[in-house]
Amino acid sequence: MLFKAMHIIHLLTVIVWIGGLAFVTILALPMAIRMRDPLQKVLFFQRIEHKFAPMARIYNLIVGITGFGMIFMAGWHKALLTRQGIPLLFMLVVWVFWFVMLFGLEPFIVKKMLDKMARSGGKMEIEAVFARMNRMHWVLLVVSLAASAAGLIFAHGYI
Repeated sequence: MLFKAMHIIHLLTVIVWIGGLAFVTILALPMAIRMRDPLQKVLFFQRIEHKFAPMARIYNLIVGITGFGMIFMAGWHKALLTRQGIPLLFMLVVWVFWFVMLFGLEPFIVKKMLDKMARSGGKMEIEAVFARMNRMHWVLLVVSLAASAAGLIFAHGYI
């Protein structure tokens, strides 16, 4: 019963988390990019990102706790380095990447981009920053969806 509850919580949290990432990637970022006023562009995106980032951290923790719980309850940790465990290992690597991003690297990356903009004396336009963010979000969305598909593949024994 505990395993089933953890599985349901895990799946629903992944859906909300990746759905939020998809919203930011597919709707919010393109809307910001189309805005003409650079200040409005930054403020619009920051309002969304600052609201979603704390939620994403919580989702990441819930997904990690339930995921690790299920891995050890089901004995799947024994399969991690086997052919059958490749999808599970992929999910784990993607989760660790997100954990590191959300709880450590993200503020450094943003600060580095802003410092680079300031040092360039305005040569690095806001459009270039948003174009880079847009590409990064698409990559992160595709990788996250691939990790979700890996979870389905592993859970249903398609390998």
